[in-house]
Amino acid sequence: MDGTLVSSTSLAHEASNAVLQKFGFRTISREEYGQGTKFTTPVRLAWHAGIKDDDKAQAMGDAFDSSIIDLVTADNVPMFQGMRQLIDGLLKLDIKIAILSNASGGYVRRVAQKHGMSSMFRIQWGADDALRPKPHPDGLLSILERLKVDPKASRTVYIGDSVSDGKAARSAGMTSVGVGWGENKKEVLMDSGAFDIVFSQVSQLDQFLLAAHRNK
Repeated sequence: MDGTLVSSTSLAHEASNAVLQKFGFRTISREEYGQGTKFTTPVRLAWHAGIKDDDKAQAMGDAFDSSIIDLVTADNVPMFQGMRQLIDGLLKLDIKIAILSNASGGYVRRVAQKHGMSSMFRIQWGADDALRPKPHPDGLLSILERLKVDPKASRTVYIGDSVSDGKAARSAGMTSVGVGWGENKKEVLMDSGAFDIVFSQVSQLDQFLLAAHRNK
């Protein structure tokens, strides 16, 4: 979701620093925040803090989730330009779409609600809704099962802006599509080898998905 559908960098960076300060750790730069987005929230905050304390990591993660959920608006977590039209186009074709994020499920559903998209995505899951977070494929496989979609019999695509997204998609037997308008640029995603294809513009992704639907 973050870095693919919406841009939450400013809000999440500020909320992360507020939590780190609350627990007595130094604040981080925007670049450091971006480097940590490959992790789930508790692991990310512990990584920023330089600690290996699972209990404190979970406490920081809980503090982050409870604070950021209340702060979310459509203005401070805006959709990337062109994404609303892309989603509308997929729905007109009766394509099943869902969300799986390494953020919390509560945050995912709040963002969807604030953008009036709750009914558009059949499933809206975060890391705490899956057995294991990405790069493990558990969440994707569970979503496919709930949607009654067999990745071996149907064309399934997972889109993300992090290497962990590509790895999860590959492990789930899905086409892995990277987007370079989030925290990681196109070159980084391509060099990772985790994606089947990477796009730098929403219009390119839109054309790819429509072509994939026609050729299914």
